Amino acid sequence: MATLVDVTPLRASPTLALDALGGKGRSLALLADAGRNVPPGFVVHTRAYRRFVADGALQERIVALARRPELKRRVVSFARAAASIQDLFASNELPEEVVEMVRGAYAALGALAVAVRSSATAEDLPELSFAGQQQTYLNVCGADAVVAAVKRCWASLWSEQALGYRHRNGIDPNAVAMAVVVQAMVPSDVSGIAFTANPTTGERGELVVNASFGLGEAVVGGEVAADAYVVARSTLAVKETTIGAKARQVVLDGEQGTRFAEVAERERGRAALSGAMLRQLAETALEIEQVFGTPQDVEWAFSEGELFLLQSRAITNLPPQPIAVEWTPRPPAKYLSRRQIVENMPDPICPLFEEIYLTEGLESPRKGKSLMVGGGPLFVTLNGYAYQRFDWPQIVGEGASGNAVERDRQQAAARREAQQKKQRELAPKDIALFKEDLGAEERATFERWIAAQPSDVAYAVTMPESDNPTFTAFNNTTVNDRQVGEWFEVARPRLVSIGEKWSRIVPQEADDDELLAGIRELGIEEGHYWSSNAGHTFGVAKSTDDQFQCFLRETLPDHNFISGQFLSGIESKTMQANGALFEIAELVRGDKELAYLVGTTPARFLMRALKENDAGATVLPAISTYLETYGHQGYSMDFVEPTQVEDPSALFTTLKGMVQDENYHPQRQAARATAVRTEKHAEIAQLLDGLQYWQFRFRLWLARRYNHMREEVAFYFGYTWRILRPMAFELGRRMVARGTFRRPDDTFYLVSAELRQAIAAAKAGTALPELGAAAAARRELREARKRHHPPGTVPAEASQIPGIAFKETQIKNDDASATMRGFPVSSGRVTAPASVVFGPSEFDKMRPGTILVSPLTTPAWTHLFAQAAGLVTDMGSILAHGSIVAREYGIPAVLGTGNGTVRIRHGQTITIDGDAGTVVLHDEA
Repeated sequence: MATLVDVTPLRASPTLALDALGGKGRSLALLADAGRNVPPGFVVHTRAYRRFVADGALQERIVALARRPELKRRVVSFARAAASIQDLFASNELPEEVVEMVRGAYAALGALAVAVRSSATAEDLPELSFAGQQQTYLNVCGADAVVAAVKRCWASLWSEQALGYRHRNGIDPNAVAMAVVVQAMVPSDVSGIAFTANPTTGERGELVVNASFGLGEAVVGGEVAADAYVVARSTLAVKETTIGAKARQVVLDGEQGTRFAEVAERERGRAALSGAMLRQLAETALEIEQVFGTPQDVEWAFSEGELFLLQSRAITNLPPQPIAVEWTPRPPAKYLSRRQIVENMPDPICPLFEEIYLTEGLESPRKGKSLMVGGGPLFVTLNGYAYQRFDWPQIVGEGASGNAVERDRQQAAARREAQQKKQRELAPKDIALFKEDLGAEERATFERWIAAQPSDVAYAVTMPESDNPTFTAFNNTTVNDRQVGEWFEVARPRLVSIGEKWSRIVPQEADDDELLAGIRELGIEEGHYWSSNAGHTFGVAKSTDDQFQCFLRETLPDHNFISGQFLSGIESKTMQANGALFEIAELVRGDKELAYLVGTTPARFLMRALKENDAGATVLPAISTYLETYGHQGYSMDFVEPTQVEDPSALFTTLKGMVQDENYHPQRQAARATAVRTEKHAEIAQLLDGLQYWQFRFRLWLARRYNHMREEVAFYFGYTWRILRPMAFELGRRMVARGTFRRPDDTFYLVSAELRQAIAAAKAGTALPELGAAAAARRELREARKRHHPPGTVPAEASQIPGIAFKETQIKNDDASATMRGFPVSSGRVTAPASVVFGPSEFDKMRPGTILVSPLTTPAWTHLFAQAAGLVTDMGSILAHGSIVAREYGIPAVLGTGNGTVRIRHGQTITIDGDAGTVVLHDEA
């Protein structure tokens, strides 16, 4: 038998749990209990829903259908599952006891016209609003109609869109249930939404109100151009008013339902709210925020001058409070650029990383000897973003007279003269090595040619005439081979050995001091790896590539030749990883059930699904092996971000694409790249001869000799983070238990001295909660800083200095132009929609066949390239990691557009030309 608690009046329900009332019912009950003007009504509890599905033995069948979507053309569809579940609801009657209770509660309400509204247990949550996923029925009249509407609300728990929403967010279908709110219908004259913080900017000092005539469904559903008001929280003064067109409104349709009606022409330009109404609404919204203790999204209605509250929920995904920033270097820094190792740090970095990696680690090989005029470290932060200083003596001048441009020119000339002298001595050796790598026939041709040339021809081949400063370094094999040898023999083994040392430590068994010592040594050693040798070896690959690019540009200025057209086909860790992933994809393709599981499970939940499903046993060992080899690679150099071992979502996003695209095979990528390489070689052979041809061949040989080292070096970026991060979290968990930290990841938002204080307090049996508060404030500040786009060079006028300009990694574009310029790095032209992806949490936004638009790419990002038709980045150049990978995948790429992620909208059609270095933004119309 049903009991009275299956249906209760709103005002009698505030003590009941979310599981009984659902999200909407719970919030309305709290508002009513707080004395707010909520339309009277009652709640049909989830108990009644569960009785219905139990009596009809429906739950098991519903869950089975909800867990078995269709996979149509690589898109997960719940259409068939939803239709089958709706049939189950239609063919089963409500328990008579429940029907009686609903009829009785409706009669007690006065048998009025009512609104019947879904209230699921998984809705109106701080993280997930579920807005619009379930149904609301307005102007429902009569007991039979109310009972039928309750049943339809229950059924809407399993609509196609609700099933898809829960699936994408990993909500177990067995864990949800539906309550129903029935309230007296408010015949609204004006209605809308009020936000107690600005949902677009995150500004907590502003309220935002949307209002229109009629019922609020048109505003909530975005079906009308409503009025918009921005109100100052402190004074309730109106800061901005935008009068919408309000051409239509939703009105009651006789005795049942609603309809759209035209708004009279003379009324459309009139403000829907008077000043008094807006002030009352703002005051009430702020009072409601006090009830819930967090910024609220409030649905409201005015009827005959009376304000009614129809719903309130937390604003989901509210941006952090905006902050003002200035891009002015802090002394002694004078010139800053987003280049070199910081190109692998897309976001503001955390305080602990800044201390032990950016400052201590990167400076450790120099033993306190600053390279910069004015002293201080080479790498610094500005508004949380990492920058390299350009305060070199030859640029800043260190007291010399004359302007910076002239000083830089003189210094460059002196360096070039010294380089030329050295190159004349080494050129014969380089030519000998060059000849060794030529085929027999080509070697004979070259030897005949060079024998007929003047005695200094070896130098002419290895050092073409050019004023480009890039030719002043890494131009001979003696220096280059030494750098590469030191990396193999010293830098890499040292980093690996430090990692092995600390991997033997079990974090749970180590004491606090040992954990901190490990975190510090690993972080500092990673910085030492780059500054001691890896950066120089990386520079060998980058500079020989850049020299080749400069030769092509200066020798053939009327042609769009780029180095990437000739440098594909070089074995690299990235392509090895891609091949290993494809082997896993082939395993999945061979098992129909496994392929279905991979195709239908969202990437961020796939590992869990594979472990819970028997079919996963086929592929889990291969995935484990893959992650052991490549899983240390992170999405950022900053160890505050997870590695692939912790978050393999990018890996799985690409795996899903490989499995579902039957035509995908890495060999096709290689074939595309080979075709470009062959075509461009043929063109060069027609355009160059004699000295210029052999200069081309030498520069190509030199670039190919070292190009693979860029990926070899980059493969070890963050090599020890998968050891460091568990240690940091273990220390954090201990400090949470002791009352010092609020969250385990607070470790990353403090510096070593503060961590030592926390450890000392723990030994003394006390806590330092102020450290947890400081970490929380810094975490919030970092999130706010993410909303700013860091300029490539600071100050902007530094771009006029040649010594800085030629190393910039972002081109300054005219925001008024539909054509953006960047660095052309991978050949080809393509027009396609854009997938704008800012970080790993958005990797599932990547759609196959689209152009990936991102701030930058690191090795962990490049899984996405297998699905991409092209690549555009904010930061990077011909020397960036993305350039190598794009050409190996055979896709066009334009890097260093400056603010492509800001100007290009997700889904917008763009055309990129990887030969000309342009990105054209097409009008959405």
